[in-house]
Amino acid sequence: MPDYTYRCNECDRIFSDMNTISKRHTSECKCGGIANRDLDAELAAVGKRHKWITENERWSRSMGVPVASLDEYRKKYPKSTYLDDGRLLIKSRSDKLRQMKERGFVELDNNRR
Repeated sequence: MPDYTYRCNECDRIFSDMNTISKRHTSECKCGGIANRDLDAELAAVGKRHKWITENERWSRSMGVPVASLDEYRKKYPKSTYLDDGRLLIKSRSDKLRQMKERGFVELDNNRR
């Protein structure tokens, strides 16, 4: 069973717990509160969070567009690069935030209260 890192919603304690993949999103804290999985803490523990977010070039399907709308979006956002299947190139964390702002998107952070 994999080991996951959680942050308690009641006492803010960060702890590790073994859980099945199907039950990986929440765990019970010693204080009795419900804890949510804390991906930031998991990646920080192995030293990869900062580097992965800031330097990893990737193709985003969630910020991409339908194939039928590619021409329209290529004209509307000339600084953006799209694959023919509609995925959008994200060059870095700052590039992602810039592109989200252009499109009126808001980043959700489920790990913060």
